[in-house]
Amino acid sequence: MPLPGKRPCPHCGSTDQREQALHADHHLVKCARCGLVHTGIAPTPEELQTYYGGYPVHDQVSPITLKRYDEILERLERFRKTNRIIDVGCGAGLFLERAALKGWEVHGTEFGQHALNACRSRGINIIEGTLDPANYPPGHFDVACSFEVIEHLPYPGPEMENMAKLLRPGGALYVTTPNYRSVGHWLTGRDWTVVNYPEHLNYFTPRTLRKLITSRGFRTHRVRTTGISLNRIKARHGHDRSEKDAVCTSQEALRNKLENNQLLNLAKRMADAMLDLLGIGDNLKATFVKKGQ
Repeated sequence: MPLPGKRPCPHCGSTDQREQALHADHHLVKCARCGLVHTGIAPTPEELQTYYGGYPVHDQVSPITLKRYDEILERLERFRKTNRIIDVGCGAGLFLERAALKGWEVHGTEFGQHALNACRSRGINIIEGTLDPANYPPGHFDVACSFEVIEHLPYPGPEMENMAKLLRPGGALYVTTPNYRSVGHWLTGRDWTVVNYPEHLNYFTPRTLRKLITSRGFRTHRVRTTGISLNRIKARHGHDRSEKDAVCTSQEALRNKLENNQLLNLAKRMADAMLDLLGIGDNLKATFVKKGQ
């Protein structure tokens, strides 16, 4: 039976929902029609303001993360024609800074003065607020990116439609988001730190992410699941800030070992291949192409 008073599925609009007992404290339900897991209620503007008022903006990332950014850009190079790329919810602009070094004309959207100032200091064409296609000519971009944003959006469907308006036919949309059907979720259960109302409102699997985006004018190019987050597993019992920082430091040390040891790096790549094959890696990384070419 539908749960009374709950918000409709943000993908298909169905009100036939099944409560997710494991995460009932965070209002999670699963759509009986399309299978998308999402919060069964919508946060109020006051809840969002309270939560995001002190949301951190990261001005620095590790050299390994910068290397990952370069690898993403290398895979997106095949889509370069107009030479324009946009990152929606671009934070401090670190990914776009790497893109600019490779000759892209870079654009972004973001909230908050700290992030805006950081982006402007990096020479990024930044617009404050939500993505509005009216701010750009139709089909203006080769590539649109969305890193760990889609899970935050009350209405991800219209956002994907706006992405499609921005992209030229044959342009690429690159999206990352946590994988609800992941080994990390299985290991931590109700303590999975990704589940956090009102921060995260939508919880995707490879199947439900494909459904959402391919119904908005895209075709699937590549969907992968990778990695197991040591950070999320160790932080599952609500460590304080200092403990979480220690976990991050520990994970970064492990990343360095895996990156710099040839044998360990091979083992990591083999593990990632198996996680991807089974669709249970912690991180969803997906590329879609706008139809019409």
